[in-house]
Order: sequence, then C-alpha cells, then structure tokens
Amino acid sequence: MSILQDLRYGVRLFRRTPGFTAVAILILALGIGANTAVFSIVNALILQPRQGRIDSMVAVFNRDRTKASDFTEFSYPAYVDLRERSGVFESVMAHSFTTVGIRDGEFTRQAFATVVSSNYFETLGVSMAAGRPFTGAEERPGADARVAIASYTQWQKRQFDPAFVGSTVRINGSAFTIVGVTPRGFGGPFAIVSPQWWLPIGAYETITNAMFRDRATGLMDRQNHALNVAGVLKPGVTKATADPALDAFARSLGAEYPGTDRDRTFLVAPLPRMTVSSRPQNDGPLTAVAGLLTLMAGLVLTVACLNLANLLLARGAARRKEIAVRQALGGGRRRIVQQLLVEGSMLAVVGAACGLIASWWTASALAAWLGRVVTFGIDLVVEPSPRQIGAAALFAVVSTLLFALGPAWSLTRPEVTEDLKLAPGRGDRRRGSKLVVVQLAVSLALVAAGGLFARAAVNAAAADVGYPLERQIVIGLDPSLSGYDENRTRAAYATVLERVRAMPGIEHASFASTVAFGDVQMSGRVRPSPTAADVDASFDVIGADYFETLGLRVLRGRGFTPEEERQRGASAGALIDARLATQIFGDADPIGRPIQFRIRESDAPQTYTVIGVAPPLSHDLFESPPRPHIYLAYGERYNTMMTVHVRPAPGVPDTLALTAVRRELQSIDPAMAILWARTMTLQRDASISSWSVTAAAALFVAFGLVALLLATIGVYGLKAYDVSRRTREIGIRMALGASSGDVNRLVLSEGVRTTAIGACIGLLLAVGLGKLLSGLLYRVSPFDPLVLAVATLVLSATAIVACYFPARRATRVAPTEALRAE
Repeated sequence: MSILQDLRYGVRLFRRTPGFTAVAILILALGIGANTAVFSIVNALILQPRQGRIDSMVAVFNRDRTKASDFTEFSYPAYVDLRERSGVFESVMAHSFTTVGIRDGEFTRQAFATVVSSNYFETLGVSMAAGRPFTGAEERPGADARVAIASYTQWQKRQFDPAFVGSTVRINGSAFTIVGVTPRGFGGPFAIVSPQWWLPIGAYETITNAMFRDRATGLMDRQNHALNVAGVLKPGVTKATADPALDAFARSLGAEYPGTDRDRTFLVAPLPRMTVSSRPQNDGPLTAVAGLLTLMAGLVLTVACLNLANLLLARGAARRKEIAVRQALGGGRRRIVQQLLVEGSMLAVVGAACGLIASWWTASALAAWLGRVVTFGIDLVVEPSPRQIGAAALFAVVSTLLFALGPAWSLTRPEVTEDLKLAPGRGDRRRGSKLVVVQLAVSLALVAAGGLFARAAVNAAAADVGYPLERQIVIGLDPSLSGYDENRTRAAYATVLERVRAMPGIEHASFASTVAFGDVQMSGRVRPSPTAADVDASFDVIGADYFETLGLRVLRGRGFTPEEERQRGASAGALIDARLATQIFGDADPIGRPIQFRIRESDAPQTYTVIGVAPPLSHDLFESPPRPHIYLAYGERYNTMMTVHVRPAPGVPDTLALTAVRRELQSIDPAMAILWARTMTLQRDASISSWSVTAAAALFVAFGLVALLLATIGVYGLKAYDVSRRTREIGIRMALGASSGDVNRLVLSEGVRTTAIGACIGLLLAVGLGKLLSGLLYRVSPFDPLVLAVATLVLSATAIVACYFPARRATRVAPTEALRAE
C-alpha cells in the first residue's frame, strides 16, 4: 500500500515540475537507450542463441599432416566418406558459397547464395517456414537440379504470397523452382547476416561463380576442394575423442586414395558465429569489439547517472524543508528513502521505455546503413528480442540505484533537520562537486575517443592507394549472372572494352578481377623456383592498358598487349610489383626470369615469365604497407566477375562520363548484370573498410556528444543548485558591498576549479581509453596531442559556459530579496 501511495505522490510531484521531469527522462533515455542499442548489437553478435542446434555443432577441418599451417576445404567424395563412414558424427553437412544473378524485372541483381548438401537443414536442426528441404537426388553432383530455397525475408517481400513456394525465379539466366522458405531470423551458421538463396549441390556445376571454384573438373574429382563441412557429434563423443578417431579415418582414406588424400588429417573446432573458413577461427575479435562497445555505453550510462544524481541534489534543495518537516513529525528515514527511490524508479522506467524504442530504431538504422554498403544481395537479421526488454529493465534498476540512492540517503541524513533553522549545509555542495569532477573526467575520455575516431575517418577519406582517385570510374560486371558461358563472357568483355575505348571523352579503359576497396580480394603463392619458399601475394587478372588507365606506368619491362588480353594461350607472362620483385629476386633484374604461381598449397604450380614490374598498390584501407602483387593476363586466366576501369579525358566530369559509359553498356545487352557503377571516390567511401571506420567514428562521436551534453547539463545543474542554496550568502555579500563582478568571479572560479580537476583526471582516462581502442583506429595515434587538446578545450569551454548562466542569475538577485529568501 505504501508503494502505491509513493507512486501517486510521485506522479503529482512530477506533474508540478514538468521541466525537471522532461530533462530527467531525456537524460535517462540517452543513457539507457545507448546501452540498450549496444546490447541489441552485442546480443545479436555473440549472445543470442542461433536457431536449432547450431551452437552445439562443430566445424570440421582438413589439414596437411606434414604442414600444420596448411588447411584446405573438402572434396565432395571426401565429404561423403566422412558422412557415411567416419562413425564420429550423428549428422554432418557440407556447404559452399557463391554469388548469383537474380532476374528482377528488366535487370539482373547480384545476391549471396549458399550451395548445400541435402541434409543441411536437418543437421542444423531447423525446419522450413514453408515448403521442403532438398532431396538426396538434388544433391547428386551433375544433377543440374533447378530448385532453390528462399530466405524468409525474400518471402516477406512477396507479402507472404501462398503461391511463392512453387513459383520460379531466374537465377543466372535459368528458371529455378522455389521449393522452400527458411524460418524467420535464420542465417545458417552466421549471426546477423544471411544468404538470400540456398541451392543444392546438384546445381554447383552450373551455378557457382568461377571466382568461388577450386577447379573446373567437377565435384566428383577428389582434388576439387570445394566444400566446408560441419556436423553434430554423436552422443558421448567429445572433441578430445573425435580428433583421434578422425585422424585414424583420414589415414585410412590416405591409404585408400594415396594420390589425392595422402598425408591429410581431420579435426574439429567450435563453429564460429560470423565466418566460415578452411582453417579454425574463433569469436575472439567479435568478443573484443562487443566488450569495447559495452564499455563505452557503460561510461555513457555512468555519466547520465552522475548527471541525474546532481539534478536530484539540486532538486532536493527545494525539498529539504519538506523532508525535514516529515522527519520532525516522526517520518522514518527508511520510509522517506523509499519514497525517493520510488520517484527515481518512475523516472528510470519511463526513460528506459524511451531508450528501448530509440534502441530498436538505432539497430534497424544501422542494419539498413550496412545493407546499402554491401554490393551484393544479403539479408541482415537483427530481430527485436525479449532480451532487449530485460536489458532495458536491468539498466533501469541499475540506474535507479546509481542516481537515486545516494541523493536519497544524503537528503534524509539526520542533520537535515537543521534546515528548519535556516542553516544551509555544505556537505551536498562538496558531494555535488565530486560527482561533477567524475562526470567531467569520464566525459572527457569519451569526447577524446570520439575525436580519435573522427580523425581516423578523415584519414580514411584521404587514403592513398597508389594512384589518384580523380578521373577514375569503375563498373562491376559479371555476365555469368545473366547466364553467359565462358566463350560468351569473353566475347562480351571484348565488346565492352572495344566500345568504351572508342567513346569520345574516354582517354583509357581496361579491366581487372579485383578493385581497390572492393568486397573481394584474391591471393596466391609465388616462388622463383621449385625449391624456393612461397611468398603470399595478392593477384589480379587484368587487361591491356590497365596501369595507364590508373594514371601509372609500368616501372620496368612492359604491360600486357591487347592480344594477351583477348586470346587464351597468347601469353605465359606475368607482371609483379616492386615489393614482390624485391622479396623473391632481391636486387637482381626480374625481367625474363621464371616464377611459379598457385592459389593453394595443394595446387600444381604454373610457370610464368616476368615481363614487367608494376608500382605497388593498396587494395584496402588497412593494407599498410601494400601487399606484394602479381598480375596475369585475362586471356591466360578466365574470370567471370571483372571491374571495368575507365579514365575520362581531362575536362570531362566523372559523373558525365559515368552516365555515358553506363548507357553504352546497357546498349550492348540490357540483361547483362551491372553490379555497381560509380566514381573511384565513391568506391572508396562505399567500401566495407571505409564504412567500418565511418561507422565506428559515428558511434564513438555519438558517445562523445551525448557525454558532452550530459556533462553540460550536470555542470549547469550543480551550479544552479549551488546558487539556489547560497542565495542568502550572496545577498549578504552584495549588501556588504560586493559587486556583480565579484559574485560572478566567485561562482565562476569554483566552476573553473571543478572543471580543471575533472579535466586533469579525464586526460589520464582519455590516454588509457585511447590505448585500449588503438587496435580499431585507422592511422591515428591513441596519444594524438591535437585530439586531446581539442577535446579538453571543448569540454572546458562548455563547462565554463554552463557555469556562467547560474552565475549571471545570481548577480541579478536584489540583496533585500536575497536576505528574505530563506
């Protein structure tokens, strides 16, 4: 009953002070909202259980017994042997990934797809939302199974049409029948992200992009390592018992198939949440990022609670007589503290509700922002979770204890009855000043962190990849997504380059298999002789005039000719960059010397002759220094997905040239998939690397701005509280001859002292926080003196301004009114 009375009294009290109520709720909404939004991301990344029994599954890895660092995927025959004969797994499934072309009206768009075994969904322990999974016949390699399973989001886009299952979708130019729909929120083994389409292994030969293929010999080739494998161990089988059993099974396969499976061993490891790889991975980086985000959000909540505690102390100045009277009439301290805690809880609940709504919007906006950056179709699965409501409730309880308990205990201390004698206490002023010092210190650390990330974003926007980004246009193409075979794809690229190079206003044009700041990078192994050690290097398949199109020149030797660009077997030459030349040849002249190249350790090396040395280039923001690079001619190495590079003539605007080139490409074949078309500057700004830096900057700057706002309110609240408690003292000073300037200096000097102490402590916190975040910063020192100086100046100036207004109000009180104030 007493709780109900406290609730009713709290409602009446808050209705009488709408300004205070609104500010308090805003502060809590910011603090709790920031923490709930971060929790929703952390929950989706590392806490939310994945559907079915995915979290209890293990990934299976195929390692060279003689080279512990050499891992590869599984061939389909090896997977079947593992599934049927290993005796370790209750169920084991295989999957691979590709991009496919989805016909959408008159255009073809690129989408992320997974190629899976028939027991994929059974192994994962999930059921279809509609339709059925794949059959064993549809899994059989070479079956050319034209069936597909769609993600729940794709069905949702069709308004949950009952006829969706059984309808057809054109994938890579062919009609596929949709036989099923995955459950809501399902992304396979991934957290947050999900493929849009699942296809059976029987469609692998016709559907998998050449970039994702290990070999062109078909899945029944035991040397075609195309599949990742994961499974559920039998009851009672652990990793400790599974690994020896799998090792023995791998030895038996090696004896049975010595030409392809010798010296291999199999092992298991936990199935990670955000990656599928041929080598064991863990969720350590995800956990580290989640921990940092939680720390930053927790600091924001701390600042919010300190702020509100100060406001409650300030508000308590107007209620001291009320509390003193209640104590004088026999009201127990516990009963009054309960009343004040109930009032704080009411504020926290309303603030948590507002923060929960804001967090849902923030998570959805962040997912939509990321979705616009990814160049291929992918579903982002960030579902509202009951855990968010629980987290918001927990933050509300913690906040209440942090901001309400201290002021409640302070305002009900026994000496508060002295207020009946008009003797203002000084303890609250000291406590308020200490709270503001801590608040300023934490806020400065957050503002400095935001400044470091903002500077990192500025650096990313000016990243140097080895050539100027001006007068550079890039267009991503993949004719195979429209159903083109190799001969037709080669002919299409020849037509594209011929037509673009002949366009007026175009100075140079070429193409390459990868592009700076792109979603896909390719790598391989290079060595100067069969007995030399391998050097890991990025590699590109390029056309003639490639470096001239980038505005560069080959440093030594020559580039590829148009004939080498077009014809298979026209060249056995390769270009290497200066870094790779130095690593494998030292100071010797590399021109004319042979090198061996292969993509995987298990591949047979191919021999090329070095015909030129190229300048070093970076393909990613975080690639510093640039990786060694090897370039092969398109005629020699076929690839379906290529980026057309165009260099407009001087004086021709990039946007105008881009529009003209895109129109020319569409005139060649309107159905040909144009994956993207933009200037190189936009390519950099739209990249995942740039997005990650920008998103981190936006997030940490938001933390800093919220902390700055809360610090300003806190300092203002403390000084307003201080001035209201010292009205009588100020009146006496002015009656005895003190001027307005004297009073101003008195109030401001105390504010400056508090700010200075908070800034000094905050600088130490800022340095420590910067060191903690240094791994996430792009080319910025965590001890950047400019950022620390600017952050200190901004926070100090804001705090002084917040002190000025209460000081000015104090000087406008007439001495006679001040003496009658209490």
